[in-house]
Amino acid sequence: MRFILLTLLLFSSFSNVSMADDEFRLPFCEEEKVAGWSFYCRAPEEKSDSEDDQPEPSTATPKEPEKEPEKNPATAAMMEFRAMVDEAKYKAVLDPTPENVLAYMELNKLIAEKAGEFTDQWQRQLFAAPHLDKNVEYPLAQAGIGIYQEQLKEARRASFQKTARTSGIMFMFEDSSKCGMCRLQGEVLAFMQEEYEVSVLAVSKDGGQNEYFPEARYDPGRLQELGLEEFPAPTLALIHPQTKEIKIIGSGLLTADQVLERVYVITEVPVGERY
Repeated sequence: MRFILLTLLLFSSFSNVSMADDEFRLPFCEEEKVAGWSFYCRAPEEKSDSEDDQPEPSTATPKEPEKEPEKNPATAAMMEFRAMVDEAKYKAVLDPTPENVLAYMELNKLIAEKAGEFTDQWQRQLFAAPHLDKNVEYPLAQAGIGIYQEQLKEARRASFQKTARTSGIMFMFEDSSKCGMCRLQGEVLAFMQEEYEVSVLAVSKDGGQNEYFPEARYDPGRLQELGLEEFPAPTLALIHPQTKEIKIIGSGLLTADQVLERVYVITEVPVGERY
């Protein structure tokens, strides 16, 4: 019992001291007595997610946009050079002072040197590129030209003989008294008929005669139906009886070699490969 009273007296004295120093009040946030305790007088402000996710501003210097490469720089340079040459030429013509004329002469010398360099390089590359060298197919040497011409002539003859087995030649003419070339063309075709055994269909446009083809037929309007009426006399056409295909060989006087060449081109050489 005495212990309890002593305890109450002890706590009562502590309380009186505390109250004597300072009146008890809430809150304690402004008091030095609570300093150092791990209590929050105010709840910490929470950062929003949007603030956490925002990247820090970059301090790097922005890169300059890359320049696109110039299109056709060689063309632009050539146009600029040509303009410079033209300007120098016109200046020398309009004001032919020694300085202006000499300046234009210097440019002409430069052009000649560049042309020489280009030609030399062209030829050197051609030596090693036979697929680009026309000398492979068409010899330039005089000795080779003769051999090439003979081979080509034989090829044309063979082609004409093969064509003559399935096709013939239509010979459109007018009376020899009015058309002297028609008479000569008849002579050429008569020779080819005997030499190559090719059939010749002679058709008179005006009902006249040709001494080399006395049995020629008169045109009753069939040439107009075939679209051949407007062709002059003489005119030769390659005709295929089975397919009824007509290919014009040419108009005017043609020699035997010319007929062979043209028939060879028409029947053997694809379009675009002749040269």
